[in-house]
Amino acid sequence: MSNVRKTSTFLALALALALAGCGSKKPIEQAPQAVQTKRISSDPTAAHGALRFSAAVEPDARVPVSFRIPGYVTAIKQTRGESGGMRDLAEGDRVSAGTVLVRIRSAEYEDKVRQAASQAAAAEAIAHKAKLDFDRATRLFASQSITKADFDGAQAQYDATQSQVKAARALTSEAEIALRDTSAVAPFDGDIVGKAVELGALVGPGSPVLVVARTDLVKIVIGVPDTALPAVTLGQPVDVSVDAYGDRTFQARVSRMASAADPRTGNFEVEVAIPNRDRALKAGMIGSLELAQKGSAPNASLRVPLSAIVQAGAAQYGVYVIEGGDGAATASLRPVEIGPVIGTDIAVVRGLTDGDEVITSGANLIKDGQRVEIVK
Repeated sequence: MSNVRKTSTFLALALALALAGCGSKKPIEQAPQAVQTKRISSDPTAAHGALRFSAAVEPDARVPVSFRIPGYVTAIKQTRGESGGMRDLAEGDRVSAGTVLVRIRSAEYEDKVRQAASQAAAAEAIAHKAKLDFDRATRLFASQSITKADFDGAQAQYDATQSQVKAARALTSEAEIALRDTSAVAPFDGDIVGKAVELGALVGPGSPVLVVARTDLVKIVIGVPDTALPAVTLGQPVDVSVDAYGDRTFQARVSRMASAADPRTGNFEVEVAIPNRDRALKAGMIGSLELAQKGSAPNASLRVPLSAIVQAGAAQYGVYVIEGGDGAATASLRPVEIGPVIGTDIAVVRGLTDGDEVITSGANLIKDGQRVEIVK
């Protein structure tokens, strides 16, 4: 009985010590989540019924230059470099329409042209003799000096040789086209924006060796919500600004409008063409423009990056807003009502106020009330 009592006492003491030990440990605090933020401010143009769009500048046309036939590269167009010496064509160089840019080995194709030409000459010689025979047979048949069978034989021989001549000429033409295809030429005046070839490389049919872009006319393509579409017409003049050129404005026109909305975004694709004769605008620069909006919603002048929007429940969206100062910043989930997508941003109709600091990067990794660390 005493042994049972000792065992029970030991177990009770062990349990008490374990509980005491657990109570003496401090809870492990979770490290703040690193996030990036942006302080939003109202856009006065949007408040007056205008939407601002941003998109990358694109060339009016971009054509991959390739060969129809395989071969080894034997020459690349030479151009004068900055040092004054000649160098191979490279990205950024200007080319003119019809300029030979790259050549592949042509010896075997020249041989095929000569072979086809000799065969065509032989076929024409045979056809010439057959024509003389047919002409003589025609005269003799008219004077009843030969039989109808002899005349038909001469005519059949003449017709056959004419077919052979046509076939030989077709082979010659095909060989000449293949020889011409050993040279890749510029389809129009433009800039080299891509290069995937070096001297001595083996190129295959259809594999692009260079990419030529027409840059004297460039464009930007934007997604326009249906609320702004009625204010857009083909040929409408538009002022485009580019961050790289500060206050300079580029005069442009609406050149194309989609007839159906994008099923993913619900926006209509609108293309704006920008004359670029001085080629100041480069592909990849960001252009901005404004379009009027019909029936703009209250507070639609507030916009946040698309990356700031998170799911805040069934059919509900939200934005994490920073609360607290440095060292004690927390993320507070704020339900919002969103408006149309504007380039890489989205309008917020309700839920935010001017000056709110919203989380733009890392929003999907945090929870409401979690401590965060703002990184620049």
